[in-house]
Amino acid sequence: MKTTFFLHSVRRSLILLACAGILSLPTALSAASKDREPAYNNYIDLSAGYVLQSGDRPGFQKNFQMNKDGFGGIEALLLTRQIDDSTSLTLRGRALAGNDYLFDLNIIRDEVGYLKLGYKQYRTWFDGKGGNWQPTGMMFQYRDHDLHLDRGNLWFEAGLNRPDAPSFVLRYDYLTRNGEKDSTIWGDSGLLVAGQSRGTIPTYQKIDEARHVLNGSVTKNADKYGWSAAVRYDKGDYNNARYIRRNHEQSTARWVTSREGQDFDMFQMRGSYTRDLTDMLKLTTAVAQTKTDTILQGSRIYGVTPDAAWTTDFPTRQFRDSAYFGMNFGNLGEAEMKQTVATINMLYRATENLSIVPAVRFENTDWSNRILYESTTFGAGPAFAASRTPTSGASDKDWEIYSASLEVRYTGIKNVSFNAKADWSNSEGNLTEDFLSNPGLTNQAISIARTTALERATQKYSFTTNWYVRPGTSVAAQYYYRVRLNDYRTTRDSAVSTGDRYPAFISNQDLETNNFNLRLNWLAAPNLRTVSRYDYMETLIKTQTLDLRMTESMKNTRHMLSETATWNPVSRWYLQATVNLVYDTLTTPPVKGVGAAANLVKNSDANYLTYTLGSGYALDDRSDLYVDYNSYEARDSFVNNTPTSVAYGSQAKSQVASVMWTRKLDRRTSISLKYAYAKFEEPVYGTRGDYEANLFYGKLQYRF
Repeated sequence: MKTTFFLHSVRRSLILLACAGILSLPTALSAASKDREPAYNNYIDLSAGYVLQSGDRPGFQKNFQMNKDGFGGIEALLLTRQIDDSTSLTLRGRALAGNDYLFDLNIIRDEVGYLKLGYKQYRTWFDGKGGNWQPTGMMFQYRDHDLHLDRGNLWFEAGLNRPDAPSFVLRYDYLTRNGEKDSTIWGDSGLLVAGQSRGTIPTYQKIDEARHVLNGSVTKNADKYGWSAAVRYDKGDYNNARYIRRNHEQSTARWVTSREGQDFDMFQMRGSYTRDLTDMLKLTTAVAQTKTDTILQGSRIYGVTPDAAWTTDFPTRQFRDSAYFGMNFGNLGEAEMKQTVATINMLYRATENLSIVPAVRFENTDWSNRILYESTTFGAGPAFAASRTPTSGASDKDWEIYSASLEVRYTGIKNVSFNAKADWSNSEGNLTEDFLSNPGLTNQAISIARTTALERATQKYSFTTNWYVRPGTSVAAQYYYRVRLNDYRTTRDSAVSTGDRYPAFISNQDLETNNFNLRLNWLAAPNLRTVSRYDYMETLIKTQTLDLRMTESMKNTRHMLSETATWNPVSRWYLQATVNLVYDTLTTPPVKGVGAAANLVKNSDANYLTYTLGSGYALDDRSDLYVDYNSYEARDSFVNNTPTSVAYGSQAKSQVASVMWTRKLDRRTSISLKYAYAKFEEPVYGTRGDYEANLFYGKLQYRF
């Protein structure tokens, strides 16, 4: 779906309307000045920024989310007007060159209702470069890796709020995402290691998405009770694609184009009710039902160009270039989901210092999926003969969840509070899968015919305490334990001895998490405050396959230390420093591989150190000076495993230093000038990922 022209037309219209509002300000100010001095609650910020940069420009844009060519325009606009004694208008705006726009108009009439109209568009940047081959420094770049997505939101909302009557709200949103972004799926090359393939070639995605969302609700609140009812309709049209370049600059070069399309409709009804049964007991209940219908489109095709049509004889075809096409509106590709959720909880204030909240929840979900497409592949060389097979797939899943929780809060000890909560959940259901080749023909074959009974039990226990030692000083501690037990039991399976049994060979999988954090707020002196925090989290996954014993399949351990100190030596000067140190390690069984599997996989570490230092000084009663410095450094997080697989992890280092001066010229006008220097180094990419940047920024604010 092409939505860019429509949105840009809307954007231009809204910006013109905002400008018209600005042009009318002198008249409004003139009228106001006849009566009294304006309060200057409105303002407009005009700003501009420019960047002098060397090095990796897309990397700079991604890290700073800033256009490498700079920006300029209206950074912020606030206009409030009292139309009459009971009606007010508020306009917020933004229009910065480089795709950052906002128009937000609110009109409120006391004891009647309100109208809202708005449009927002902004851009996010991505860096589309692939991997760097450490031994030789070889990188592949077959296109510009300066990528971005534009997000848009057009909305209209109306509300009716009359005294002692139900409130009504109707809102419409039109949401879009368009552009290109990078992908974590990289293409492979045979040029890096003789006789082997390594995945370092960049992959990119094209995004074209649009959604229409309509919400309506009615709410009534009284002294002892309240209720609400609402509906939501969500219609989306997605047409996305992923382009993988394989064997770039080789005689076997080819493209893999994966198209993923959806045309979905979602309808939801929900309602809630609350009532104070007594002064000590309050009831809350809610129910919701959601139904989604989705038409699926898609294909995965190998060819010599992006978006190639499937052919039997393209010159660079290879053995097992498996793909598919034909899953579109002409064939069957649809999914349906229906979900019902109901909750009820009670708030019981047993005493002034003790409250208890029990709750129960029920959820039922049914999925049904059907697809029909042409499965394709190529045989062995030298002929690489093509074959295409009509293929159908179907899956049905029913799922029920029964949940309960109990929360207790106690404040009966002076300056101390305790909060404890327990959550329990049990789920069960069945998944049926059928996968056929040549459905309905004489040579029909069953690839998968499987029914699996699913059971899941989840428990979580958390405890939090806060101790207010004295004014300005407090200690908070929190711990939670969470465990989830998954059981899979295959009751029907056509593939008893073949290798294509995923996920039927998994019989049990358990997930366990322990998390503890401690925080100290300390007023060390009247002008010195510190905040110290320590977090520890460990997540463990154990898996049992077939009749084998339960084994550890993943362990993640994280330690985080942070410290913040704020010091005011004198009333006109402050200093603030923050340090964060994180050690995060992910371990999987292949790390312990021996023989041919040795060193293929290493621990995945995400360790880093950040620190910031900021200071502000009041030069006089009209001028302020601010200085900031922040640094990021990845520590022991890079593994150069190129002899056996690929290098992964990060060695990134970044520094940003800035100084800003602000000056109040008069009661209405102020200016800000800022300079920042940024430096980024990533040895993983040699010097191709490095950059240095000088940023210049200025802002003029006028209040009226």
